[in-house]
Amino acid sequence: MNGLSPLRAEPARHPIGRGWVWVRSGFDVFNKGMGVSVAMVLIWFAVGLLLERLPAGGLISQLLYMVWGAGWMVVAQRGYEGNQLKFADFFAGFRNKLTPLMLGGLLVLVLFTLIGLICLALLSMWGLTPLLTQDPASMVASVAQVQGLLLCLLLGLALLIPVLMAITFAPALIYFHDVGILQAARLSFKGCLINMWPFFWWGLIGAGLMLLGAALMLIGLLVVIPALNYSIYVAYRDIYLDVSQEVHTEVPLTGFEA
Repeated sequence: MNGLSPLRAEPARHPIGRGWVWVRSGFDVFNKGMGVSVAMVLIWFAVGLLLERLPAGGLISQLLYMVWGAGWMVVAQRGYEGNQLKFADFFAGFRNKLTPLMLGGLLVLVLFTLIGLICLALLSMWGLTPLLTQDPASMVASVAQVQGLLLCLLLGLALLIPVLMAITFAPALIYFHDVGILQAARLSFKGCLINMWPFFWWGLIGAGLMLLGAALMLIGLLVVIPALNYSIYVAYRDIYLDVSQEVHTEVPLTGFEA
């Protein structure tokens, strides 16, 4: 378990103000290695852009979703423990637990595809699919058609939110605790559900920071994105780990320390 505490029997519930603590702690982790964090974001984006140019790049990107997620969690773990961040930790998911993490990415792909198919089926049933091929600048739609598009969009968001809840903590649970993919998704969903209000506050703060980062010629996003990713690790510790049974690993003595 990489020296982490064991999992709680049930995810812990926290007050709404805890969302701010998670965000603030994410920036504390970021301060343990600013340059490393920025480099990881740049590599993350660069690999994503490169994959999009390949024939099956989109599929590969989805399969790597939880692999990258585990890397962010491992980096955050080191910083949370007071150590300087290491760039090599970002690729931890490629070295360990690669298969279950990629299967988790496949689950994400399947769920996103199902949501897309449901929305597309509704648009087809309501006769709205021709609108998708029109130029947005010259699109002509009736009030009923606009209402149908908005209803489909709201339905898609309503289906997307539970999926995001199910995958938020899944990479950490799979990587650190060898939890099965479906069990990790279930625990992640439950942890998010019982902490709905702190996550609502976390989301509002995160959205504001993302807008601020985008307003600063996108440079601010190089700070906000890793900090928010690190905050997910802090929330994971708060919700799932039984710190009363913290596992302390002994550091082997070298010849100099002895």
